[in-house]
Amino acid sequence: MSEFSENWVACMRGNGLPVPDVEGINEALEFVHKIHSAWENAGGGEELTIVALIAAGAFAGVDEAVLAVLAEAGAVAAVAYLSACIGCIAAVALDDLKGLFAQGELPDFVVAELETQGIDLATA
Repeated sequence: MSEFSENWVACMRGNGLPVPDVEGINEALEFVHKIHSAWENAGGGEELTIVALIAAGAFAGVDEAVLAVLAEAGAVAAVAYLSACIGCIAAVALDDLKGLFAQGELPDFVVAELETQGIDLATA
């Protein structure tokens, strides 16, 4: 497990939430993107839980190990889970996020969530 992964997992577990092991920030962002896409495709409601997304088949084609982790987070609202994931990524790899932002490689929803959390990547 990479240092990023260890720190990200520790941050998420510190918030009482499970996450899959990833090798780095790009895999973490890919994981977050899958959840965000599933949430959007299911209507993007604030009340949508992870388990509701799983039940709706929103994660078709997602690795079984990742589905198992998502099932652990079941009753958590998808938006709350996404917020925690993105916040923990920022907590452990803000410089990497700044670099991706500067290169235009950071998804808009991640930038928007960071701004909601008071982190402006342009000035951070």
